[in-house]
Amino acid sequence: MIDRRMLLFGAAAAAGGRLVPPACAGTGFPSHRWVKIVFVNTGERFNKLYFSDGAYIMPAVQQFSWTCRDYRAGEWKWIHPWLMDLVFVLHWKYNKDEIKILSGYRTPQTNAQLEGAALNSQHVRAMALDIHIPDVDNEAVARDFKTFIYGGTGMYPGRGFTHFDFGPLRSWVGS
Repeated sequence: MIDRRMLLFGAAAAAGGRLVPPACAGTGFPSHRWVKIVFVNTGERFNKLYFSDGAYIMPAVQQFSWTCRDYRAGEWKWIHPWLMDLVFVLHWKYNKDEIKILSGYRTPQTNAQLEGAALNSQHVRAMALDIHIPDVDNEAVARDFKTFIYGGTGMYPGRGFTHFDFGPLRSWVGS
């Protein structure tokens, strides 16, 4: 079944337009937002303004989505731009210039081959990111995520990253 919000998001993206986020309207959230990431699996970087004057800049969201693609399969899917908003908040909260992305979108085939990956992973829906913030405690990041997102928050202390997604509300500690 197609989610109506994602259908509208895809239609706006296909038109090359800009999408206004309903969640941030009138909240005082900054009117210009950027993210600077490195996708550790390919070494590719993204450093762009992705939101301006109340709307997402769809070519930037598309480029971010490509950067966070399933590099094993060479496939990408539109990453939900609210994930970019969370990365933006992390830049601000931790005063970090660059945030490392370990995983974004995954094809169902790639997801099935990864040890410990959930069968119903939000990565397959392009609704999750695994991140690492250099010199910041993984547990603190997971704790902070729980205070400002409604979704999943996973901490992986043995592997040094934090997972966040927009799936059902839950939290866990992995190995």
